[in-house]
Amino acid sequence: MLKGIIAALWERTIPPERVPNDTIFFLNGGLLELPERVKRFKESGKRIYVDIDFISGLNSDHDSVQYLKEIGVDGVITAKVRTYKIALSLGIPGLLRFFALDSRAVDRGLEQILHNDVRAVEILPGLAACKVSKKLRGLLPNVNIVAAGLIDNVEELKMIKPYVDAISTSNKELWYQSW
Repeated sequence: MLKGIIAALWERTIPPERVPNDTIFFLNGGLLELPERVKRFKESGKRIYVDIDFISGLNSDHDSVQYLKEIGVDGVITAKVRTYKIALSLGIPGLLRFFALDSRAVDRGLEQILHNDVRAVEILPGLAACKVSKKLRGLLPNVNIVAAGLIDNVEELKMIKPYVDAISTSNKELWYQSW
């Protein structure tokens, strides 16, 4: 289960020692650099989730998820239910991205989550998690919820915190906040 504040890395060059968080989301990168990058962070005791949809050279297919497993990632992030299911079938935790753009998108997303036995969801934008998580927890009380996107300051973090299990942020100042 994902908990607390998660460092979302868009920058490929940040070394593990500059990231205080236990769990890291790699939100970009390339196929060739990824094994070494994962290795460095894992050697520093970090849990690594990789957004497969944002890694150049990877697809949302079985072979790409298998590759991520073989290089030692701890979880796969994706916006595609099919890829989420592949990860679970290979024994890798998955995190399904859920874009709460409007009421219709929320209803469709909740339906998709329910019908596909989704256990972990990342709600974007993060501020929407306050509202969406109430509906989601009403349907699936044990679902792991991560809020991400547009969480810019401590006040927003504190506002979202009661509704979710974790917050993913690229804002380095928020990495140091207590959960």
